[in-house]
Amino acid sequence: MSKSNIFKKRVIYSLVTTVMATASQGGFAHTRLESPTILEGSSGVLAHNRVTIGHGCPPITARNPSYGTSVVFPNAISYSPIIGVDGSSAGKGTAKQYATNQDASTYYAPLAGIGALIREGGAFPYENIKADAKGNIDGFWAAGKSYDQTISTPIQVSFKTAAVTIAPASCARSVTFVLAIADICTVKPSATAADAEILYWSPIPNFTGVPGQPFGAPVANTVRSIPAGPAFSLYDGYADAAHTIAGDGWGSPATLKVVRNTTGTPATLTTAAVAANPLPAGCAGNGGLGDDVYIYPSAAQINAELPIWTGTQQTGTNYWK
Repeated sequence: MSKSNIFKKRVIYSLVTTVMATASQGGFAHTRLESPTILEGSSGVLAHNRVTIGHGCPPITARNPSYGTSVVFPNAISYSPIIGVDGSSAGKGTAKQYATNQDASTYYAPLAGIGALIREGGAFPYENIKADAKGNIDGFWAAGKSYDQTISTPIQVSFKTAAVTIAPASCARSVTFVLAIADICTVKPSATAADAEILYWSPIPNFTGVPGQPFGAPVANTVRSIPAGPAFSLYDGYADAAHTIAGDGWGSPATLKVVRNTTGTPATLTTAAVAANPLPAGCAGNGGLGDDVYIYPSAAQINAELPIWTGTQQTGTNYWK
């Protein structure tokens, strides 16, 4: 093998190892991404990712088997995502504030198509993409087989991430996409599905300045720090069929964090070269290291696209709504 190819393979291994070392969102306890942190401009093998379903629906003592999942990434073309900026919590995301600039194009590109299904004969026999009216791919669903996860845990669904880039003029050091996910545990969920039927990992933007917040259950839960307030979307997640008690996955979404590539990376056998994208001068967030930007799907997008249809653009037969 040539020295050039050895070097390329070492670069791939180094990058994959770096990404996987950060790939922990509480392990596989909940529904999360296998690689929740990726480098800006990732392509090829580094763009391959998986949704990992860690467990079925409650009760915790006897989880109901998982039957399928529905996944939605924020779309900033056909919808208006909610954007938060954290410039002071050292990456914890605890100091997010509603951005004065809600124009997603000033932070990142592309504005849609962040995650697309990979059809590779995975765990579930049926699957399809989700797309907006303009054909932009916003997510996917997979379902059709029950898994008792006390025996066969975890369940994974493969997808490919877009080669997301951070706007050079932006002070963002990272952009985190907050996903809406519903794990389904029954063949025919009821219209008032509770936790035992569907477990929602809900992206609820309860941070400073968001219009209409705090969102929450009708009655506050001080133990779990759930505020009393109006619903954000139709799929906030509740433990009861009457939708009055916040459920297991309430406000606990999966995320995909894209880290700014300030130094650039060379081309390899399976990945494209990425030019250096240093922070512009004068960025003050996190002591000059840059801001952490968070992108939440709008309630309108969640309401329209989290349900499961046979057609890619929410058309055809509705399996669950």
